Amino acid sequence: NFSRIELVHTPRASPTGMMGGMSRPVSAPLAALMAVAGSASALPLNSPAPTFTLPDGKGQPWNLADHLGRERLLVVSAPSAAYLNEIADQAGLLQDRDLRVVALTLPGDAALKRPASPMLTVLADPGGRVATRYGRAVLIGKDRGVKASYASLPSLSTVLGLIDTMPMRQQERKAGGR
Repeated sequence: NFSRIELVHTPRASPTGMMGGMSRPVSAPLAALMAVAGSASALPLNSPAPTFTLPDGKGQPWNLADHLGRERLLVVSAPSAAYLNEIADQAGLLQDRDLRVVALTLPGDAALKRPASPMLTVLADPGGRVATRYGRAVLIGKDRGVKASYASLPSLSTVLGLIDTMPMRQQERKAGGR
């Protein structure tokens, strides 16, 4: 039995925008989960994610547009090695939810030389121009829209918990049993 709370959408502060941009009641646990999303980026919630192309660790171009609509994407800026290790260790959970983590680092960062991981892509962001636009962390849904913006790097359990509340994910689970 969850208590109900009413959250009202304000584009930069309220996490309600992650669920469609309209005022709607949500359960207390979901409200607590959504409250961790901050206004770290200037990207409005539910707006289309702006595309970018950056080089990977081998200097090959990686284009966000090639992944939009096929995967959920968590774009993180300047993650620590420990954060990247946690992400790499949880590849199965990421694959279950079609979640790719895209880590933005400066050219020359040791993270660019990491061994390949199926759901982790590390990119060089010269001058931090993409990181500046995206903020510390942004979750992009399969509908290509910005679902959450985080003022600090979110825990994987926080992101996966939010994904599991999304209507598209719930449909996937019913259809595919995962």
